[in-house]
Amino acid sequence: MPLAVGRTAVAVSGLAESGLVRRLTRGRLWIGALTTLLVGIVALNVLALSFNASASRTGMQADALKREISILRGKLAEAGASNERVQSQAAALGLIVPEPGSISYVRPKPSDAATAAKRLASGGLTRSDGALTP
Repeated sequence: MPLAVGRTAVAVSGLAESGLVRRLTRGRLWIGALTTLLVGIVALNVLALSFNASASRTGMQADALKREISILRGKLAEAGASNERVQSQAAALGLIVPEPGSISYVRPKPSDAATAAKRLASGGLTRSDGALTP
């Protein structure tokens, strides 16, 4: 391993004295190469800054949305949209909570549509205030 390192060092030290490197560093091409590299570095830094700014804006929007969700949850709790409140308002309207097992499905018969149409036409499905009744 030390032998390989020594050979690499000798090869690299000779590179600095080669004609190609000497012409690059003493000519105008060297200035163009350095300018291109510096412009690339600056462009990468500008891109990184714009990505950071975008991430910061996104983070601020997420924080604002979290605050808004918290405020809305507080308003919802304040409004008292609880199960007990809903049940008490339903009871005030005359609605009842059915007993477990008392709910069944109604199976329609072919004649039900014709019967419903007749009741609608005769006004048999309306209340005195015009609202439909079951």
